[in-house]
Amino acid sequence: MITELTFAILKYGFLVLLWVFIWLVVRSLHRDIETFSPQKSLAHRRKERRARKAVNAPTSAATGPVFTPPTSELPSVNTTADPTLLVIIDGPLAGTSVPLTGETITLGRSSSNTVVLNDEFVSSHHARIYADPASNSWAIEDLGSTNGTVVNQRRINAPTILQARVPVRIGATTFELR
Repeated sequence: MITELTFAILKYGFLVLLWVFIWLVVRSLHRDIETFSPQKSLAHRRKERRARKAVNAPTSAATGPVFTPPTSELPSVNTTADPTLLVIIDGPLAGTSVPLTGETITLGRSSSNTVVLNDEFVSSHHARIYADPASNSWAIEDLGSTNGTVVNQRRINAPTILQARVPVRIGATTFELR
């Protein structure tokens, strides 16, 4: 016959095994979500930030991105050397292009954007590309999105000048100016 002590040990042993199983399921789900997320983990971003600061410490003020607030009047962009198209090179809209006419191009999930990206990792109003009046070049600005905008494998926090053929990733979509 099973004694009360044996029954209690089996009961609590089963409870411990149940909690271990739940913990393993949650850990597995967390790793799956982390794998599919375009945003790197917080620990990985901190490590990259420290490495970047160590490399760029003496020249960090001189090499930062240029920020000039956009004005309502957009300058004409020189078409002889500057890019004339935004070309989507990877993602659901691969092969699509948008002409760069001097007007602001908005990207996001909302149908009011110039380029609508139907992706769960893209905010409704994710980013915008505009003609920068100070440099007479194209610039990109992240509009406070949750998952960020990545230019040349670096997440941007401020408006950044875009050069031709530099990859920009928003969610599952990658594009460049040509």
